[in-house]
Amino acid sequence: MALTAVLLLADNGYAEYSLWVTGLLLALVVYIIIQDLSLLTSRNDHNFIHKVALITPLLEPTPSPKIRNDHTVTPKVTHITTVLEPATSPEPPTSAFEINGIAITNKDQHFIGMAPHAPRPSWLPTNGTGQANVEPNCWSISLENWVRFVHECMATATWSSLAETKGERNVNMYDINVHFIKPWTSGTGCSIACLMDDNQGPVDLMVSHAWAGSVIESLNSIKTITTMYLVPKETRIFFDTVCLYQAEDGTIGGLSIPEQLTLKPFQTIIHKKPQRGMFIIHTTISEVYERLWCVHEADEAIEAMIEIYGAFDPASWNAKALKSIVTSFSTESAECQGESDKDMLTNLVNDRGGFDRLDSIVRDVRQQSITDLEAVNLFEQLFSMSISSVDPFHNLEV
Repeated sequence: MALTAVLLLADNGYAEYSLWVTGLLLALVVYIIIQDLSLLTSRNDHNFIHKVALITPLLEPTPSPKIRNDHTVTPKVTHITTVLEPATSPEPPTSAFEINGIAITNKDQHFIGMAPHAPRPSWLPTNGTGQANVEPNCWSISLENWVRFVHECMATATWSSLAETKGERNVNMYDINVHFIKPWTSGTGCSIACLMDDNQGPVDLMVSHAWAGSVIESLNSIKTITTMYLVPKETRIFFDTVCLYQAEDGTIGGLSIPEQLTLKPFQTIIHKKPQRGMFIIHTTISEVYERLWCVHEADEAIEAMIEIYGAFDPASWNAKALKSIVTSFSTESAECQGESDKDMLTNLVNDRGGFDRLDSIVRDVRQQSITDLEAVNLFEQLFSMSISSVDPFHNLEV
């Protein structure tokens, strides 16, 4: 009984202690809530940080009505980000920094990213003869300098950004023009070719290509021309992207695209009968004869009766792929920007026998390319090495 009484008293004492502790905890909670409410009512006394972001509209490139489709002008886009500032700052944010770059576009010319400005090569002159002071049949660049220029582009962070955004094989000549050629030649009045060689000579080899074609494949095609056809690297070529003045800035000594086309450089060069004929570059990402100007070049070559060859990157093509393009094209469906240019070029082709005549000759050229690819494969089997490893340009400095 005594033990029972002690236990009951202990229980009563414990209950009273529990009530006391519970009351203390409730008082503490009430105190914390009151303090928290005081914070809410005095928020303006604290330097809370908020974000202010200023972004200029990201403009999509708009083609100029005076420039044909393969010379689309892409506007410069600037993205401005403002760093975090205290809300109580009496002055507008001043610690903003700019990230300057040029818009990256896809094949439909829609904005898909930004690339930093490419640093201009220190070896590239800032002045030259001027496009207007060189005869169109001398708008030329050596194979060696063409390769050097492309290698220079590929060595930049700009190229890396383009390759990461689009995939390296999808970087095309539109990208090279917008991100490298225009910025590097603006204000000079000179094409890349004119800046790299102040004493341009007559064109020895005409290159026909699609601006939407892969740069990587075009580079390998140019290198293959020297190995498969034994064309010296000093040979002077016409490659319109680098041999025309692209800046369209009205610089004295330069010419606008329409002014250069008025001089009929394609026709003039081809009818001078370049001794090594014309090579048509084929890449896997673009049909060269979707471009009416390429159709025009083939038409002029046939009219001038010069040799026509197919050029391709052996690592990107196989016999099946080449066979598929032998018949899956129609020169008559080719397009170009500007109805007047399209009518003029279409009328020229029709006056000389029509598009069926062109299709027949292009098929023969592509059929020969299949034979050339078989020769490349035989070379690789016999010597256990790829023809692309035979690189006459490996000593070029960038």
